[in-house]
Amino acid sequence: MLTGGCQCGAVSYEVEGEAAHHALCHCADCRASSGAPATAWMAFASDSFRITSGKATPYNSSGAS
Repeated sequence: MLTGGCQCGAVSYEVEGEAAHHALCHCADCRASSGAPATAWMAFASDSFRITSGKATPYNSSGAS
């Protein structure tokens, strides 16, 4: 089980199981949103992920529909 949350602390989550995919990304969007030369991320099956507090809000940083 992994747990985490947003930087401001308004949303917490947990995920169980193995990651379906993981990467170290250095695209322009990831660099801009993190302020770092690269960002590590992992993807899990949606049924293994749940919000434990707060309410998540979708955010599209690239502006694509």
